[in-house]
Amino acid sequence: MMKKNRSLPYTLLAYILCFSSGNLFAQVGIFTHNPAQTLHIDAAKDNGNTPDALKLSNDIVVSATGNMGIGLLNPITKLDLRSADNKGIIGVGTSVQTPVEAGAGAIRYNTGGFLEYSDGEQWIALPLTAPTKALVNANKTSAQSIGNNTTTTISGWNETVDLGTAVPNGDFDPSNGTFTAPRDGFYLVSFNITLASGNIPKNTFIETAIESNQSAENIPIFKTLNSYPAFQAGAVSNFISGNCNAIFNLKTGNTIKFSVKHNLGTARNTLNDGKLNNLSISEL
Repeated sequence: MMKKNRSLPYTLLAYILCFSSGNLFAQVGIFTHNPAQTLHIDAAKDNGNTPDALKLSNDIVVSATGNMGIGLLNPITKLDLRSADNKGIIGVGTSVQTPVEAGAGAIRYNTGGFLEYSDGEQWIALPLTAPTKALVNANKTSAQSIGNNTTTTISGWNETVDLGTAVPNGDFDPSNGTFTAPRDGFYLVSFNITLASGNIPKNTFIETAIESNQSAENIPIFKTLNSYPAFQAGAVSNFISGNCNAIFNLKTGNTIKFSVKHNLGTARNTLNDGKLNNLSISEL
């Protein structure tokens, strides 16, 4: 009886491995038939034969020198994210490692809102360029009717300064008279208004107010009341003005608006003089 050669499958496998060893140094493509680097992964499987920049934006490659590219085919640093879709952002998280454990050169995010790097001994905050603080100056030269015993928001301002970068008006919208806080912080606010000359009856007042929509734990509205008892005999006719100053502790997106109320008996227009109708907002 002929004896079976049980070593034949192992011999054949050895020949296959030896034959394949010559290909171990070839480029490897995953989900692509045309790898551009030693390792090339087309994550979305959308390259086809002629991939454009958008299709390559989901590719990952590792070059022969060990450089990794995400979204590009020719990385020139150990990690290169400079893809054509301009989304090459690194998300850095928090870390409980000590600076010694993380080693010199490590970067982490601090929940206080800044990045830190390790010098091997301590975490050091990266230097920050502080954003331009909010500053608004505006005046009002147009007449606006303020009804009797009616709280009226003052609008139609003329901006002279607004350092905010919000589009299209900056931090202050002069058309509706609303300021929007660009970030958490304290804001010093001043508001002056003057009504046109007219009769001032006895026991009248003008109330100026600066109001925010901030949370209840902070003061949401500041008011100033100027009263006019008019003890003089006969009718009194003159301008009537009011002012209010406040410091608000605002959160990003909180708003401030300005209003006037009076009980002069009839509607009264604001005086068309920008020197007497103005506001200012300064981030502290």
